Amino acid sequence: MRRARERFRTGGIAFACLLSALTTGCSSGSGGDDSPSALMDAVGHVSIAGATGAQVSYLDAARVRSLEKGDSQRFRAVGQAGSPLMTGYRFNAHAYGLDPDMIDTDVTNGYAGHWQGSFDADRVTAKLKGGGFARRTWHGETVWTKEGITLQVSKDEISFGYAGKGLSAVRPAKGKSLADDPDYRALGDCLGDVYRVDFGAKDPKDAVRLSATGQQAKSAKQTSGVICALTDGKRTAERAAKRLKSVIEQRAPRYDGAKVTVLTGDSPGVKVTVPDRPGDKRAGRLLISDVDLQLALSRL
Repeated sequence: MRRARERFRTGGIAFACLLSALTTGCSSGSGGDDSPSALMDAVGHVSIAGATGAQVSYLDAARVRSLEKGDSQRFRAVGQAGSPLMTGYRFNAHAYGLDPDMIDTDVTNGYAGHWQGSFDADRVTAKLKGGGFARRTWHGETVWTKEGITLQVSKDEISFGYAGKGLSAVRPAKGKSLADDPDYRALGDCLGDVYRVDFGAKDPKDAVRLSATGQQAKSAKQTSGVICALTDGKRTAERAAKRLKSVIEQRAPRYDGAKVTVLTGDSPGVKVTVPDRPGDKRAGRLLISDVDLQLALSRL
């Protein structure tokens, strides 16, 4: 149990959860202007309060679909996010006119989420009505509810709450989203150009207060994983870097090519980038199987 809890805290995710759902779109990374990255734009739909104690995942589904043209099997595990609306037994997404290929960007916060893409809003809402969903008004907007599931549908966005979780978790007030949190912004800068990110639950009292595991791809065949972690100070960051380097050395050649960097400035921490191996059939080994580095950070 302890091992499982540690893995969750540092931004890893159980393989069963990896296979549980759906998607997101647009590559992220800090641009040369002041416009937000796609990652920050996506987490801007998640409220700070709603993320408390929860794991937030982001997926650029449109980018994954493009990469899959080069290798349709390589991204099968990490190309799906944990959206319960697509896999939950209580909601048959296909019966309501929803399909994974409609989603370009997915950000999921436990049992709530936000999709950007292209949707036939009239068809979806007609099917929701026919399926027994009740039309209600929430903060001046039309929403559809049934048995603990709430959806707000438009032609380019869908927000949802599942298992009784309301839309407020993914419809934050101005200035109250994760994109407004300096720690999430710092991790976004650290992660760089990623098509998937899994954030661990934030705990300001921990030596590692927030971490994330990201997936990068220059092409379908050239992929890597990146872990970024914010610490409670410079000394902890240096200790974390030393521990990561020790694990990389002890587990050689598993993490050959890995690069460890200490993060300085206002947000001290550590970053480690690990290339996927040429012979790997699946991208995303830092999330799926090789979790030694996340565990090392969880034990600081």
